[in-house]
This record gives sequence, structure tokens and C-alpha cells, in this order.
Amino acid sequence: MQLKKMRPDGTNRIFCFVHNVHNQGFSIVSSRSLSNTTADSRLRGQKSRGTQSIDRALDLLSLVSLHHVEGISVAALAENTGLDRTTVHRMIKALENKGLVHREQNTKGYRLGTEAFSLGQTSLLRPPLVQEYQPLMKSLVRKLDQPLFLVVRSADYSHCLHLEIGSRPVRDFGETVGTLRLLGLGIPSFALLANFDSDAVTEHYLRHQAEYQANRMTLQRLNKWVRETQMQGFAHIYAKGIRGVGVYFRFGTNGEAALGFVAPRARIPHNQAREIADLLKSAVLQASSSRLPRLIP
Repeated sequence: MQLKKMRPDGTNRIFCFVHNVHNQGFSIVSSRSLSNTTADSRLRGQKSRGTQSIDRALDLLSLVSLHHVEGISVAALAENTGLDRTTVHRMIKALENKGLVHREQNTKGYRLGTEAFSLGQTSLLRPPLVQEYQPLMKSLVRKLDQPLFLVVRSADYSHCLHLEIGSRPVRDFGETVGTLRLLGLGIPSFALLANFDSDAVTEHYLRHQAEYQANRMTLQRLNKWVRETQMQGFAHIYAKGIRGVGVYFRFGTNGEAALGFVAPRARIPHNQAREIADLLKSAVLQASSSRLPRLIP
């Protein structure tokens, strides 16, 4: 049963009377509580749709990231996400307006934009990967008491983000933090290079032949070490009185990184290389949050 009451402002307020069977009376159910329930339900629906739109836009941004080098079209984005082209076009334009993606005039494909580059550059001031992996690195160094490096790939180079020293520091190691090094000229960075196929390794070498030759690294030797690393599943390099063991891992959508113990040769026995690699792999597997984001149709 409903009863309308005129408010001072001229609008009607509806009171709902509910029959109470036990005491044969009536109870008033506040119209405010009923209207709030309806409004809350509507608001939850709006939030759900809003969250879904954000998720979908971030999925598109991740796909553009995966295809940054060659670019990706609206049609391909729609096919990969299951979204209709109109939705994709609307969302990708919003990302473009914010500078997160850029549309190539010739190919009409989308790549990451300058704002995405700016965000990545800013994150290097306090790398999130260091924050995530530093506790793991400290734990590993407590077990082996050898210097442990964390590096990430930056095109043809490795960028050293962090070093856990342990109780026996090695002179000059600390100077490498924050520097770039050509892939293949450092033990953790070699784990990154070994993820290339043979053609990519050759092309990489030829691009930087002068630097490799200055470090007495021939293409034949580089390919030999790459094959060995690929076969055993970890980098185990010893040269110039230094020995190291490095493992490759991925993070985020398509980030590439490596962890590597490096120390004077006598401090890492040859027969412990696989054991050290297994320790690194197990730790990364347990601690890493790297995964491809779920695409939401």
C-alpha cells in the first residue's frame, strides 16, 4: 500500500506501508531507504561499467606496447580484444589525446606516445622493479654472500638498476649501478642477449661490431656462448678473472630483466653454477608478479 504526501516544495513523497502479520499492525518503510537502495544499485552499476572501460583501455594500451616497434591497427586491436571497432576507436582516441599512444600517419598503426615514454622515464627515478625485488635480492645474498645484480633490457643495452653487495664487496662493482652496458658484455646482460634468436644475435653484433671488437669479442665466440646459455637455461660466463651466473625473466606486459651473481672467479666454483642458477630461478618464480594482463572483452 502506498500513500502520497505533499512536501513543502510541492513534490510528492511516497510512504510504503507493509502489513505486519504477527501484530496485525502496519510498519512504515522509509522512502529514503528505498530510494537509497535503488540509487546505490544504480551507482554500483555505473562504477562497474566505469571500471570495465578503464580495464579495456588499459588492455588496449598493453597491446599497443606489445606491438610498439611495428605498430598495430584499430582492426587488429579489435580482433585481439574482442571489442567492436567503434569501442576500440573511441578508447584509442582517448589514449591518443592523453599522449599515451601515437598514430602513425603513413601506416595508421598505433605506437606508444610521448606521455608513455615520460611515465617510464619518471619511474626510473625510483624503479618499481627494484622495490619489488630488493627483499628477494637481500635474501639471496644472505645465502651466498656474493654480489647480485638486477638489470633490465634497454634496446641493445642492459641498464643496471640495483646491486646487493653482501659482506664482501668487489671494487668498482658499485660504479655500474645506473649505467648502460652493451648486451653480451656483462654476465646478467648476457642472459638477456641469449633470449635472441641466431639471426637477431648476428644483426645485433654487426650493429655494434666496433665495440665488440674493442672488447675482443668475435661473432663466433658470442654465438657459442649464446648457444650454451640457451641449452643450459642460464648464463654461466667466466672471463678476465670474473665468474658469474645469470637468469633471464620477464615482468609486466613485455619487460625483460635478469638477475646475476658476479664475483671473482675463485669465489664461485664451476660446479656450483647450476645450483646457483636453480636458486635464482626458484626465487624469481616465487617472487615475480610478472604476467600478461588479462584481456577483457
